[in-house]
Amino acid sequence: MRRPLIVLAVLAALVALAAQLVADGLYGSLAVAPSVPRSLAGDWPFDLMARTGLERVPFVRLALARAAIVKNEPARAAALLAPFPATAEVSDLRGKTALLGGDPASALRDFAEAGDFIAAQAAIDALGARDPRAALAMVRDFEQRLALSGSAPEISAEVEWREGGIAAAAAARYPAEAATFDHDAVDAFARALARAPNDEKYLLNYAFAALRIGDAEGARRTYERAAQVVPDSVDAFLGVAVTTATLGDCPAARAALARARELAREQHRVVDTAGAGYAPDVRAALVRCEG
Repeated sequence: MRRPLIVLAVLAALVALAAQLVADGLYGSLAVAPSVPRSLAGDWPFDLMARTGLERVPFVRLALARAAIVKNEPARAAALLAPFPATAEVSDLRGKTALLGGDPASALRDFAEAGDFIAAQAAIDALGARDPRAALAMVRDFEQRLALSGSAPEISAEVEWREGGIAAAAAARYPAEAATFDHDAVDAFARALARAPNDEKYLLNYAFAALRIGDAEGARRTYERAAQVVPDSVDAFLGVAVTTATLGDCPAARAALARARELAREQHRVVDTAGAGYAPDVRAALVRCEG
């Protein structure tokens, strides 16, 4: 009777050791020499769990998968996760594994399954930088999943804002389709703004996108709204200056530009009076108003 108890005790100790090593940061970035985690780091926990058969224990295997992710070993993590059904926890780990492996599209699908918006942002950004067209389709699918899950409005707004940024990047990358992508950007920023009408970031992005599609009046109103919401916003007043100049109201443009410069001095910033980032005709209008 005593021997089985000893065996069980040893097994329990091994399981506890595995969980402790991988769950409490054995491979964490904060482990620095000559700390115990750094001195113990290596493959031996994986080898130990394989030799003892404990890697077949689900919670040990998941802990090992997390450790492989922290060690930046996506192939090992994927192999450890392979036998598991797609629970929220497993999907989240698979998403992180896919992102490490350079597959942001799969990562975003996994994060959508897991409902992990925070992790999904990295996948959205990575995919947007690599392939804006594919990113737009994936982000729209992610938005639909968020809507079905009843996510908080601020989460949906942030995803829509990111969609607008990807569409704007696509417009710059694919000039032949720029008009379509520019309108997509406006639509996405508008949805974000509808959910959070007093968010300066959404206001500024919508106004800039609106001006790109030729809606100078809508852009002016939105920049003015941003200046009301954030009275010390240099970018809002510069936007008012640019849009009023475009509309031919030079006195208003000069007043707004003067306010932007005043705020910039207080904030130790420099105002680009040439209106960098705006279309050439918009910059030319601002220059004309400055005289």
